[in-house]
Amino acid sequence: MQPRYLTSLNLETFTKAARAVPYQRIDSDLFPGVEVWIRRDDLLDPIISGNKAYKLLYNLIEAREQGADTLITCGGAWSNHIHATAAAGARFGFKTVGIIRGERPPVLSSTLQDAERFGMRLKFITREQYRQRNEPEFPQALGMDLSSAAYIPEGGANLAGARGAQLLGETIETTAPIRFHQLWLACGTGLTLAGVQHGVGRFPVIGVEILKAGDSIECDVQRWMRMLNADCELHPSQAGHTAVPRLKKEYHCGGYARYPRYLCEFSQSLERQTGIPLEPVYTAKLLYGLHREVMGGRIPHGSRVLALHSGGLQGWRGFQRQN
Repeated sequence: MQPRYLTSLNLETFTKAARAVPYQRIDSDLFPGVEVWIRRDDLLDPIISGNKAYKLLYNLIEAREQGADTLITCGGAWSNHIHATAAAGARFGFKTVGIIRGERPPVLSSTLQDAERFGMRLKFITREQYRQRNEPEFPQALGMDLSSAAYIPEGGANLAGARGAQLLGETIETTAPIRFHQLWLACGTGLTLAGVQHGVGRFPVIGVEILKAGDSIECDVQRWMRMLNADCELHPSQAGHTAVPRLKKEYHCGGYARYPRYLCEFSQSLERQTGIPLEPVYTAKLLYGLHREVMGGRIPHGSRVLALHSGGLQGWRGFQRQN
């Protein structure tokens, strides 16, 4: 399967591309008795892929409508969001600034090297400063001029990002090749889980926690669900029949970006059987968690389950360097 390209910044073109994303049935003995499919949003675009593209969509449209010529956002050295924002800026005509956690290293990560090649200006700040990233005046406190710029929070975590995740859910609702009993996706925060659940409405979404986050993801899910419910302009027909999303906390495999041998062996086995490329931070843990639930008999025999490939394959390079 070959990736497509997002060629223009408008809702119609993006929705058409999203509706064309393929679904692939997983033929593997790792999921006995359960029919597992995967939606290949890694193929939405080779660079601006997965849930990051959906969370950027409305942010970019709003920035253009407001006359902004610059996108400002923040993230770490291996951030998929930084990478996608830099690429989207280059493709759709925005200047970009990335506020990066920590001091500038002697050698930039591959992600940040790409970001600079895409034209992003990198501003490194202390970790103490970075802890203020969720404060309303964060970019201004760093001397950023927002007069002609749009600020996008880390990971696209605002209402525009949640609306993009909801669009992904709505797309799945209308394009799924069969009727699924469950939808599974990886969770670094609660925004994608909440948005997709709000979009699909009729069947439950299960999130697999990929880092040790305590109760913060569940709190985020509830907050974003309330915000989407309160946004009366967003598909009021959804109200009253949205399932409650659930979170699986057992499969973070030791924490963020941890890739123990058993996860590596599982991922390699699944890739050999299916040809689906996985990355260790998100999608490998997602499918490993689903595998363990199936093997433990916690998903009924005969169930039809959809997993969401959230892209981010560029992050493999950072993991390989760390190991």
